[in-house]
Amino acid sequence: MGSRRVALKPHAAKIRRWVDDGRGDEWIAQELNTTPSSVQSFRSRNSIYRRDPVRRGRLSEHPVVLDESEAGIVLKTGARDSEVFDKEWRTYLRTDPEALQLVITRDRIYLEKTR
Repeated sequence: MGSRRVALKPHAAKIRRWVDDGRGDEWIAQELNTTPSSVQSFRSRNSIYRRDPVRRGRLSEHPVVLDESEAGIVLKTGARDSEVFDKEWRTYLRTDPEALQLVITRDRIYLEKTR
C-alpha cells in the first residue's frame, strides 16, 4: 500500500455511505487501496463526519451482564423486551446472525448491522 495516491472524489458517495454505516478510515482505506490519513483528510475536506453510532437510530438502552466462557463472551440482558430490539434486530438473529458485529471501543460496546 505505502503512500499510494488514489483519487477519492469518484468514491465520495461510497465513502459517505460507509462512514454512515460506521466503517472506520482504516477499513475504507483498505477497500480503496489508499491510506487512512488520505481518507480522513478527504472526509474533512468534504464535510463527511462520523456520527455517534449509538445515536443514529432509535435508542433503547438496557443493563447488561458480561459473562466470559470458553464459547466466547455472553451478554445477558433484558433487551429482548425492547420494542427497538423486536422491530430492528430480532430478524437478524433468526435469519442472518453473521450480519451482526459487536463493536468494542474504550467507552462502549454496541452491536451493529454489517449488511
